[in-house]
Amino acid sequence: MRAMKILSRAPPPSERWAHTLKDGRTFGQRLRETRTKAGLSQSDLEEISGIPKARLSRYENGHVAPSIQTLERLARALNVSEASLLGDQRALMEEFFNVLTARGVRIQTSEQAMALGNAVADIARALGMVDEAAIEPSRTDGAPTPALTTFGTATD
Repeated sequence: MRAMKILSRAPPPSERWAHTLKDGRTFGQRLRETRTKAGLSQSDLEEISGIPKARLSRYENGHVAPSIQTLERLARALNVSEASLLGDQRALMEEFFNVLTARGVRIQTSEQAMALGNAVADIARALGMVDEAAIEPSRTDGAPTPALTTFGTATD
């Protein structure tokens, strides 16, 4: 009987998961939104993923949380990353990278990645999208990072 009281004090899975997500949406809300954006019913997702419709409903309504293996199956069936279903910041980077790839941008070296990252940061600063207080100093002389015009070529 005492064990029952202890167990009953734990918050339900929907509350535990809701507090860990950065955008305030629960896993279930994100799953439902992703499924509907893909134009799938729960029955369709059941057929693709092999996960019973009743369990999908329980995930979407926040009654239970999926295992890591089930999360992987859902992401694969919906053609999204696990990070996007979890609301992880990596999902934003994946979206950014997908846009670049779709537009033909190919990054083959770390130097190219750094050059592109710096160029995008310069554009973001010009658009007022940079939190100046959050910038980590990358140069000891305090000078701003030089503008980059092409991969690997800096202009001072």
